[in-house]
Amino acid sequence: MTGTLPTVAVVYGRGSAGPAEILGAARGLCDVVFVCDPAVPGVAPLLAGMRRRARVCEISGHDTPAAELLRGHGPVGIVTFSEYCLAGTARLAEALGLPYHRPDTVRLLTDKADQRAAFAAAGVDHTPSVVVRSAAEVDTAVARLGYPVVLKPRTGAGSQDTVRLADAEQQRRALADLGLAPGPGPGPGDEPAGPHSAPRDFVVEKYLPGDPTVAGPDWGDYVSVEAVVQHAEVTTLCVTGKFALADPLRETGLFLPATLTPAVEKDAAELAAAAVRALGVTTGVTHTEVKLTPDGPRVIEVNGRVGGRAVGLLDRALGIDLLALAFALALERTVEPVTAPRPAAVTFEYFIVPPRTVGTVRAIDGADAVRALPGVGEVDVATAPGQPVDWRHPAQRLAFVRGTVATHDELLRLITSVHDRFHLEFAPQ
Repeated sequence: MTGTLPTVAVVYGRGSAGPAEILGAARGLCDVVFVCDPAVPGVAPLLAGMRRRARVCEISGHDTPAAELLRGHGPVGIVTFSEYCLAGTARLAEALGLPYHRPDTVRLLTDKADQRAAFAAAGVDHTPSVVVRSAAEVDTAVARLGYPVVLKPRTGAGSQDTVRLADAEQQRRALADLGLAPGPGPGPGDEPAGPHSAPRDFVVEKYLPGDPTVAGPDWGDYVSVEAVVQHAEVTTLCVTGKFALADPLRETGLFLPATLTPAVEKDAAELAAAAVRALGVTTGVTHTEVKLTPDGPRVIEVNGRVGGRAVGLLDRALGIDLLALAFALALERTVEPVTAPRPAAVTFEYFIVPPRTVGTVRAIDGADAVRALPGVGEVDVATAPGQPVDWRHPAQRLAFVRGTVATHDELLRLITSVHDRFHLEFAPQ
């Protein structure tokens, strides 16, 4: 730290980019002070390393309000890369007079029911959505909307506890998995109904059917749109392609360029920009998921922060550093993002996810064989024998495979070879 650069506070939490990645993006732009609550899972083990490389402001275990603790570090900007820290970051920004999403905007960004209502009010999207707190209320919502529907927490990230319900049997199993109680639902102050019931509010949405002809039958029927917002103007950086989902609604990776026609990409980007504006976002980096339906692109949801796995992909494919853009916007610097030309090659990150089982990893082999495949640049194994697996946690990945190939057809063949070489064994619970 030189002391000559402006300071930006980074509110650090679950799901964030790593400290080293964050500090690398800030280099030459700003000094970083990490704002941390050591009680948050996964934060405490990182604190020693953070302190060696940057300042740390711990905001728990003190009588002094968090804003006053942070004020002493003199930040001129604030940002978070964690979905779970958006609301806290907005409160700190408001207390310190720093540019960021307003608290009412963060409510729309993080509350899936209120977000749907905002889209409908703005005429952006009219997907029906019903808030539920019990099995009985799910029954009522399904009777109103009709199968298929999606049941998901009202707030959350990473598709946690998100399931598609196509019939009564799937609904029964899902309600048991999620711990939603029978009856009218818990009242204020009541204990959650089960181990997977927090948050207790869920939403039931009408499922948006995909059109496999848009991206192609071998690919995901949805995309994400990465954009920057400054002075309430939305600029699209790119439209990111997706691999097909694993059952029930688990992401398996992303790639650039997408397999869409220029006209469909334009429609998806314009829809995402309208959705961002409908939520009142005036600054920051956004990540909007868009479903490719027979009736055209439809909004799945807008996220008011960088897309987690998109950071590395855009850097490798387009030379765009999303974290650095977020820092520049936090400093209220005018950024001039230029929509990058369509890449000549296909850059990808593929996830190995567990099968639909709950248990432990018995064996995972074949990483070296995958690394030897043409087009593979990196393989990171994220599990080991004896570690638990649970398909109900969609963010759980067993391994990551990254690389670049010449064409989308070559990518399909490579993914088949990846699965042929990875050897996975599980011991069911």
